[in-house]
Amino acid sequence: MSYVNDMVVEFQNRPKCSTSQKSKHSNITRLVFDEHQSDILEIAAIDIARLGGPQMPGAQLTAKCCAKEITATFNNEQLEIARGFATGRLPLVIFEGMIGIKDDTIPQALPALSDLEKEFDCLRLASRNQILLHLVGHQAFAYDIDNNGQITRLVGNFKGGGETKIENESEIENVELSSHSGLALGAHTEAPYHCAIRAVDNHSPAPSALILSARWNPLNEPTSIIPMIQVIENIGKEGCLALTLKVFKFSRSDSFVSGKGEGADGVSILEFDNNGNFALRYNSYRFSLCEDAPVSAEIAFELLKQEIALSDIVGVSLQPNNAVVINNTTALHCRDVIKDNRRLLVRLFGYSENAQPIVLSDDPLIVQG
Repeated sequence: MSYVNDMVVEFQNRPKCSTSQKSKHSNITRLVFDEHQSDILEIAAIDIARLGGPQMPGAQLTAKCCAKEITATFNNEQLEIARGFATGRLPLVIFEGMIGIKDDTIPQALPALSDLEKEFDCLRLASRNQILLHLVGHQAFAYDIDNNGQITRLVGNFKGGGETKIENESEIENVELSSHSGLALGAHTEAPYHCAIRAVDNHSPAPSALILSARWNPLNEPTSIIPMIQVIENIGKEGCLALTLKVFKFSRSDSFVSGKGEGADGVSILEFDNNGNFALRYNSYRFSLCEDAPVSAEIAFELLKQEIALSDIVGVSLQPNNAVVINNTTALHCRDVIKDNRRLLVRLFGYSENAQPIVLSDDPLIVQG
C-alpha cells in the first residue's frame, strides 16, 4: 500500500492545467422564473396532483405540455440554462421564483410515510418536479425494483439514524444506508451502477438526473453537491483510463425492494463517449476494488477518493419555493446526519433523451432495474 500512496502523491504533485483555477462556486447556475411562468407551473402542478401525482397515466403528457408552454416564454438566458443541462454541460441547476406553500405549519413530528405519500402538497411538489425535469430535457421514471416502483420518493428520516432518535428507534437493529434514514450519506451517484447510458445484461442504466425540492426543512439543512468536472481533470488521463477498467465492485442498495436487486463485480467507474464527455458511477460507501484489480486502478481509485474529499461543495438549502436538478453522471451528492427529523424532501429520477433503458411501462415510465 505504501507504493500506492507514493504514486498518489506523485500524481497530486504533477502540474495542473489552468482550468483548475475556477472560482469556488463557478458551477452554480440558477434558473429564475418570472411571475407569469411560476403561475403556469403552479396551475399545471395542481392539475397533475389532482390526478394523483406523477404516477398516474396522463401525468407525463400534462407535464410535457406545461414545460413546452413555459419554454415558449423563456428569455435567452433561461433557454441557454435549460439547454445546458439537457445537453450535459451543466452539472446542476437551481430553480427559483416558484410558488411555495401558503400558511403551512411545520408538524411537531414527521407524519407516517403512507400518509405523506397521499398528502396533496407532497403530490403537488412531486408534480412540479416532473414538469421541471421536462424543462431541462428529461423524463421522470421509476425502477421496478426500487421504491416499490413509485416515481415519487419522499426523502426523510423514517427509519432512524438522525441526530435525534425517532419513536421506536431503539427497536431498530441496523439502520439502513438510504434516503429513508437520518444517517449521513457519503458522496455518491444514484444506483443502479451497472451502466450509465445503455442497458447492459438486463440492467437499465443509472438515472441521468435527479430533482429535489422540500416539503419541510426547518433548519435549512443543505443538500451537498460535488460537480466532478474538475476532479476528473485533476485525476489526469492515466488515472481516468484506469477508472474505465471493469475492475470495481459495488454492494446492493438498501432502497431496493426486498429480495430484488444485487451488487456486482467487474464494473467501471468512468465511461467516455466519442466526444470525450464522461459519465460517472460511484458511491463512496458501496464501491471497492475487485481482488484482481491492477495497481493502476488501485492508484486511480485512491486518487479519486482524495480529490473528492478536497473538492468544493455546493450546498443547496431546499424549501417548497425552490428545487435543484442534479446531473447524476457528472456530479455527486451527499448529506450530513439529519438534525431535524421533520426535514422532508421530494425526489424524482429523470432520464435524458440519450438513455436507453429496458422499458416495462410507458405511462407511467417504469424500467427494469
